[in-house]
Amino acid sequence: MFEKKILTVGFSLVLIFSSLFLNGCSPKPFLTLDGSYAILTISPSGMTQSELINLPWNTNMAIMQKFLLECSFVLSDLRTPSAQELEADSPSQSTSIQVTFTQPKRMKLNVDQRVITLDVQSLQIEVEGPKVGQVTINQTTILQGIDNPNLQSAFKELTDMLHEKKN
Repeated sequence: MFEKKILTVGFSLVLIFSSLFLNGCSPKPFLTLDGSYAILTISPSGMTQSELINLPWNTNMAIMQKFLLECSFVLSDLRTPSAQELEADSPSQSTSIQVTFTQPKRMKLNVDQRVITLDVQSLQIEVEGPKVGQVTINQTTILQGIDNPNLQSAFKELTDMLHEKKN
């Protein structure tokens, strides 16, 4: 009887500690698959082309998750860009990922070394172009994210996979 109680208590402690450990080791990125994603390409003339990301059931989800993780890294430390950074250089092509959430998603973001909480309905991150890492929140707030060298390679893997599925 006493051994059974010890086993039960021990097993319960193992479950509690393992759940706490596993939750602590696998932080959720800011961007998850709970929104609709699109790739926006803006030409030098200002024309915008939008490609909705539809992932079929047999998609390698690890590629999309890796890309979202790299996007989340860009979001992990934001800063207000200077007026010079916001000024348009010569027109050039840029590509961004855009996410639209069905319900506003409350996010805690580190902006200018202060944590702020925002209800985010849409988010756009430039992945190719002159301002890689530029983040537009709710189509109004423009911030500069971390210059993540892995962002472009993860985006290329994603677009290669998407175009491979279409062929």
